[in-house]
Amino acid sequence: MKINKFYASLLIIILLPVSLHASVEVMGSLKHIFQAKPGDVIRGEIQIQNNDSTDQEVKVYQTDLLYNLEDKTFYDEPGAHKRSNASWIQFSPRSVILKGKEIRMIQYEITVPRQESLKGTYWSVIMVEGVAPIDPNQKGDLSIRTVTRYAIQMVTEMPDKGTGVLKFKEPTLVYEGNKKLFLAVDLENTGDRYIGPEVSMELFDEKGETVEVIKAPRKGLYPTTSTRFLLDLEGVPSKKTYKAIIIAAGQEEDVFGLEYTLFF
Repeated sequence: MKINKFYASLLIIILLPVSLHASVEVMGSLKHIFQAKPGDVIRGEIQIQNNDSTDQEVKVYQTDLLYNLEDKTFYDEPGAHKRSNASWIQFSPRSVILKGKEIRMIQYEITVPRQESLKGTYWSVIMVEGVAPIDPNQKGDLSIRTVTRYAIQMVTEMPDKGTGVLKFKEPTLVYEGNKKLFLAVDLENTGDRYIGPEVSMELFDEKGETVEVIKAPRKGLYPTTSTRFLLDLEGVPSKKTYKAIIIAAGQEEDVFGLEYTLFF
């Protein structure tokens, strides 16, 4: 097992697609993942449905996807970052009128370039957007158009090539919700492969005995992205000093560790 450790002392004193209420729905998974080799051609489909009885206009287009630990998501132009696979993907149709209750398929084809240098994870997004017409009964000068948008992540991974590498940033104490206390662990993937770590923390008292083992909800990180993991400290006695061992366990032998002295 590979464990990367970082040691420091810390004295601390006291976040994909959003659907609005509209009729278009993407059926099935919003993440299509494929293991691929250079030169492979992959075909698939995205099923969309009109749940209403009236016709619905739908447009289909591509974007890239990046996000960071500040809970910001960026849907940039396709091909905006170096690990985008947007140019590998062809799809049809790009616009369609769905009749009431109709189900249609968006067909796509991914052609992986014949480049042996490819390694790790490449991704982009196919966006499915239902556009409702402007309501003619609206009053006033402002016209409102309701938009329903789904982001389907299109992911290609080169098997046995590339690694995810996690970089720890400085942990901090934060309050969320109703003044609930968390230890925020910020991680960045500086490698070239997607990694979905399980982040946990074991707290030891001054006698070296385990006080608590806390786990954060699992999240994934594409290369160059970062995100925040929250470790819930509710119920842990305060005004004490603890040794904290924080572990971010990825796939197989990818395990990253951090040791801190924690006081709160």
